[in-house]
Amino acid sequence: MSKKIVGLSCGRKNSNSEMLLKAALMAAEEEGCETEIIRAFDHKVTPCNSCWTCLKTGKCAKDDTDWILEQTLLSDAGIIISAPVYHLRACSYLMIIAEKTNHLFPRKPNIFERKRPGAAISVGGSGYDGWTSLGLPTINLFLQHFATLVDQVQVDHCANIAAALTPDNAWAIERCRQMGKNMAKTLDTPFEDWKFLGQDTPVACPVCHCNVMYIEKDFPEIMCPTCEVHGIISPDANGKYSVAWNQDDVREPRFSGPKEAHHLHWIMEHEWVDEPKQLALPEVQAKIAEYTAWGNYISAPKKR
Repeated sequence: MSKKIVGLSCGRKNSNSEMLLKAALMAAEEEGCETEIIRAFDHKVTPCNSCWTCLKTGKCAKDDTDWILEQTLLSDAGIIISAPVYHLRACSYLMIIAEKTNHLFPRKPNIFERKRPGAAISVGGSGYDGWTSLGLPTINLFLQHFATLVDQVQVDHCANIAAALTPDNAWAIERCRQMGKNMAKTLDTPFEDWKFLGQDTPVACPVCHCNVMYIEKDFPEIMCPTCEVHGIISPDANGKYSVAWNQDDVREPRFSGPKEAHHLHWIMEHEWVDEPKQLALPEVQAKIAEYTAWGNYISAPKKR
């Protein structure tokens, strides 16, 4: 693996998420890494509308997302993703990029082995009372497909452009510099010895290291909504909680090869076999015609 790190900046030009990304990459260069930055805002990125063109031609016909994914998803370099939080989760630019990946997976064998180090920087203007609580989990929705997480950080109280460089946020710059060094260190380490080098909590998911939990059925069973790693949560004698994580899930989380294969098979079986039989029923066709014809649609006035 080359000692190279690609930074994907999903925020405004030279604003906080990009400044913090630069701090990480500067430190990585000091450790001998080559670095590159892709600024998503400089490219045309448009939502997927399920046109299916990409599955027929192998590429999205609408925008520059494929090029971004070729430099990130399909690269062999380490990757740091930095994204602002505008409304609880990572911004829409990253979400759009993340949801337009499926047609590219076949172009890189063993991509789901995740033998590339990755890191995440989430940046919010407030952060109090959980206003940025979905920043890191939603970055991981993209990152976990192809990279093993080495480090991540949530930075808050960066409302104005370049507020990341103020004295109050000096800790954040240093923290991101440490992230760059952690990435450089990992690139010099065999894959079998990679470890998460960031800050953890007792109940954090052992794969994405976020602590947002999903109660799938009922306590005490919980699940990481990003990684599909199940666990049993319980208090100790002092009333503090810990989680016994299912180690099979840890070895094969949601975005591992076996889980991805199972998911794709289920989708194909359901979409190509089960649903067509029901869609062909006369009563279903009658409902389709009824619902298609119904509705009072309104539109915005055309701009002059």
